[in-house]
Amino acid sequence: MWPGSSTRCVGASAHLTHGQVIKVLVANRLTSRAPLVRVRDWARTWAVEEVFGIAADVLNDDRLARALDAIAPSLKVIAGTVGPRAITEFGIDVSRLHWDMTSMSVHGARPAGDQDEQYPLIACNGHPKDRRLDLK
Repeated sequence: MWPGSSTRCVGASAHLTHGQVIKVLVANRLTSRAPLVRVRDWARTWAVEEVFGIAADVLNDDRLARALDAIAPSLKVIAGTVGPRAITEFGIDVSRLHWDMTSMSVHGARPAGDQDEQYPLIACNGHPKDRRLDLK
């Protein structure tokens, strides 16, 4: 058992469905994004128990990670269906919606001393859609 955890919390979190956990994570992202290790603290201050019927203590990062792992194989389907369903369900006007899916990768060598100080130095790898993690 992890330090600071209790069997009551571990047992209770086992009875949550992945859907319940994901619903809480969506609410977290919409209200005030918190890292997984801070979702429990967020849940205490944002009335998650009153709204969703889920005690904050059961929302540990391990339980959140298990739910995310469970939906990972279906991310493309989820991404392709949740938006259209929300548009239909809530009558969202999308006539002015713009979703920028631009992905940019930079490659090549440039000495740091050769960089113009007016422009940012590209110094780290990001998370490009093309999965080229070797590029900056």
